[in-house]
Amino acid sequence: MMKDIVIFLLATIAGNCLFSQNYSAGFKSIRLTDSTRMYKPNTGETDPLHYRFIDLDIWYPSKKIADIALLFEDLFELLEERANMYQTETDYSGLTEELAQLYVAELGIGIDGRNLLDIKTNTHENIESSNEIHPIVLYISGFNGMGFENFKILESLAQHGFIVASISSIGRYPGDMSNKKEDMMEQVWDAEFALNHILNNNLFKVDTLNIGILGCSWGGLGGAVLSNRIPEIKAMVSLDGSETHYFGNDINDPLLSEIHNSQLLKSEKQGFVYLYFESDNKLDEFTPTSKYSFYEKLHSDKFYLRFINSRHEDYLVFPSLLNSSDLSKQVYEEVTSLTTSFFKTYLKGEDIFVQVWQDQKNSDRVTDVPPSISGNSAVESVFLEGKVTDRETNEPLQFVNIGILNREVGTVSDSEGNFSLELDKSFTLNTIRLSMIGYIPLELIVKDVIGKSSPVMIEMEEKTEELEEVVVVDKALKRKKIGNTTQSKFLSTGFGYEQLGAEMGIKVKVRKPTLVDSFNFHISYNRLNSEAIFRLNICTVKKGKPNQNVLKDNVLIKVDPKQTGLQTIDLTGYNVTLTEDALVTLEWVDFVGEESKDEAIYFSLALFGNSTYIKKTSQANFRKHSSLGIGFYLDVYR
Repeated sequence: MMKDIVIFLLATIAGNCLFSQNYSAGFKSIRLTDSTRMYKPNTGETDPLHYRFIDLDIWYPSKKIADIALLFEDLFELLEERANMYQTETDYSGLTEELAQLYVAELGIGIDGRNLLDIKTNTHENIESSNEIHPIVLYISGFNGMGFENFKILESLAQHGFIVASISSIGRYPGDMSNKKEDMMEQVWDAEFALNHILNNNLFKVDTLNIGILGCSWGGLGGAVLSNRIPEIKAMVSLDGSETHYFGNDINDPLLSEIHNSQLLKSEKQGFVYLYFESDNKLDEFTPTSKYSFYEKLHSDKFYLRFINSRHEDYLVFPSLLNSSDLSKQVYEEVTSLTTSFFKTYLKGEDIFVQVWQDQKNSDRVTDVPPSISGNSAVESVFLEGKVTDRETNEPLQFVNIGILNREVGTVSDSEGNFSLELDKSFTLNTIRLSMIGYIPLELIVKDVIGKSSPVMIEMEEKTEELEEVVVVDKALKRKKIGNTTQSKFLSTGFGYEQLGAEMGIKVKVRKPTLVDSFNFHISYNRLNSEAIFRLNICTVKKGKPNQNVLKDNVLIKVDPKQTGLQTIDLTGYNVTLTEDALVTLEWVDFVGEESKDEAIYFSLALFGNSTYIKKTSQANFRKHSSLGIGFYLDVYR
């Protein structure tokens, strides 16, 4: 520990000597129009959204010293302003403050989100730019992000003599970025257009021989694609960018695979110097089957660094800005220092990066060795196809939960009782579990099932239960709402493509006998083109884990394509009485119609309230998904 402190202090002292600030950080926003690209489909040229427009935020060096600096709110509220400007269907008024509360809540800091907005920056709007010639860095922002997400690094670069043009993450109309190649390319084309505009209109004195890229998260992938299209790019820094992706437990795998397997990257042929920062928690929740690593495929000079115990969010400004932890603050400060020294060396010719790099590598808190998944890249699979029926009636059983016990591999049976599972061959000694309301759970060893004929016929026995004693209390009951009543338009989470069998919900506290009248949930956004079918589950909680489903019958909820708003499900006919805390969830069991890969349904989230829990497949374990609460609640009498 003492060694780390000494190294950090030495690096800081060296940094202060090497990185003396020569400039103030100026800032201006410019709106550009690319008349070669249509933005809003099926519109004429008179429509203000017909052509693609680009809001370009620029940090730049200035010899002037301004008395008044911008607040973080000044940068952050540009997101709300542009969210309303890029489309006309949704009113995003209030987005700034709600998102500020979100970032604070997600970091677990007990302060008002206004504290984030009131933080003073070192950015000065519209001050006179330097007359000197400066290298330019294109900042390719993260998913639905803008320059605010890493303004401290952009300020630092401007203070040390770089022009930084921030390219917002804006997909196709209505401006919602997705992991589809078509949306990523819009940001790449925005960057090309912005760079050409800056160079051809003499907005600043730019050293055209020294151009760099700084990519953040999803923007790192766009930056890697952009570098292939602009051979003048000399150096690139990536903040945990998606140009490296681990496959195996991600609904976006097919979309990322399409991009990585395309001819857009050509990593083997690129010649710029590359620095990749990677977070340390990517593999905490799943075992990858393969990966695509831009860093490992690149043949030019390259550097890699992973901060031990770092999270993806540590490569954004928020944890550091709010002092959420000593580690987050230290990671961000060192990333800022390394990024600045890297560009000073490879775009300005100042030989300082290697010294800072070597000092950093001597710390026990970092590693320059990428994680290895060499044992998982050629996994053999076996396929299990089967049909589940009722033992007595031989009728098919629909929506049976089927999966590897305690693993995130599972599915549900369809309306004819049929199911199929692709299993890792290493699972042959694992237990496969089948369960459904009203039936006795069934557990089988995978190897005993795989060896049988296909499809495997599996029978389940109906559960017979004695009726529980009902206690009637002769007193007036009061109607209450328990859970999260949020109907937020901005904060949401939900289910995406290929998540049948996934389950999401909240824990509700039950202090005394409670009669359940109805279940309510709020859909904030729905881009499903097919009817979705969810199953309601209400389980008692024992030792913090789901125990027994109190519902005796399937409660199936149908959601129409594009349906949004508050949904209320009458439960009076089910005689549901709770006497202890319960987990209330929705499980996606089926859809009627065709689904495409970018479809999803989103439920509102509450900033403060019951936390959200998620189970990714039928027989996996529940885990806490977010400290924010999904918008589920019960109307009860007690």
